[in-house]
Amino acid sequence: MQTDSFDAIYEELFPVLYRFVRMRVPQSDVEDVTAEVLTKVWRALANFEGKSSLKSWALKIAYHHIADFYRTRKGKGMQIVSLSDEIKATTATEDHSDHLLTVLSVGDTLAKLSEPQVAVIQLRLIEGFSAIEVAQILGITQQAVDSLLYRAKKSFRKYYEMENAGGVR
Repeated sequence: MQTDSFDAIYEELFPVLYRFVRMRVPQSDVEDVTAEVLTKVWRALANFEGKSSLKSWALKIAYHHIADFYRTRKGKGMQIVSLSDEIKATTATEDHSDHLLTVLSVGDTLAKLSEPQVAVIQLRLIEGFSAIEVAQILGITQQAVDSLLYRAKKSFRKYYEMENAGGVR
């Protein structure tokens, strides 16, 4: 592959990598982990064969790097970071209470799902990757991605409805 400048690679990959990392590591580590992933991607760029998109290849590196990140933290497993703490820490200048309640509720619901379920929801539904690309990123088959997405949606719906059964929290 022809090597682009680091700036071009950064501009293309940073947003998607940052969103991916932000949902998986504590807020205090997001920038460091994202920078480490970008560094790994840049160093491995010469090995990129073009069998997948650059973004899906970089996300596969990120997925494995995050697993390594938690392995080095003495057995603390990968966790889905709740959006509640992040949003509560920000100060809003306007009243977005309905929107914030929805975001908090969705974040809390996602935090109840398994890491593979959140990964497949994020990659397929939010980032828009194909089932084949998600399979490559997660190291599973396309059929497993489809099955995992079905179960993830079903679980999300169940938890979301249970959490919101009583109306506004």
